[in-house]
Amino acid sequence: MWNWKAAVLSIILRGPIFLVAAVRRGWIAALSALITESIFCAVSAGFYGAIVQSLKDGEPQWLTGIVLAGVLPLIFQGLEYLLHWYRGTPHLRIAEIVSVIVSAISALFNWYAMRRGTLLVGTQSRSFGGDLSRLPRLVFNFLALLPRRLASLAKKNSFRVSAEQTDLSLES
Repeated sequence: MWNWKAAVLSIILRGPIFLVAAVRRGWIAALSALITESIFCAVSAGFYGAIVQSLKDGEPQWLTGIVLAGVLPLIFQGLEYLLHWYRGTPHLRIAEIVSVIVSAISALFNWYAMRRGTLLVGTQSRSFGGDLSRLPRLVFNFLALLPRRLASLAKKNSFRVSAEQTDLSLES
């Protein structure tokens, strides 16, 4: 299976990273880097998106997250680095650093979105336009997820501390 939605969004998100990194060497180098990345993304992100979709309901979630945001991006980033190195992409180190960060975050976001029925292909899919219209809300909720979890954890800890203080005061 190949997830064309993931491929299109990956090209849009990652292509400019290599374009900007290479533009100091001139427009030919920049366009070469952009085309190289676009072709790589069309193939690799499509397959990667299919893997994310197949693991979207994987358990345990912590292990699925490690595989999707850590292990698989390292494999794909290694291939990407070799391709750009072979093609002579200028400023490859900084482009790859940014690309690794974007890959990890986008992998987690794709997983998050797919678990909510967006960016899926095949029998589970909706229209791409419908998916795009859902993206702003999903991005907001995704970005708010960590602060919400931290607030929830802090709240649980404050209740625990409060309960311990109450227990101590009752013992006195």
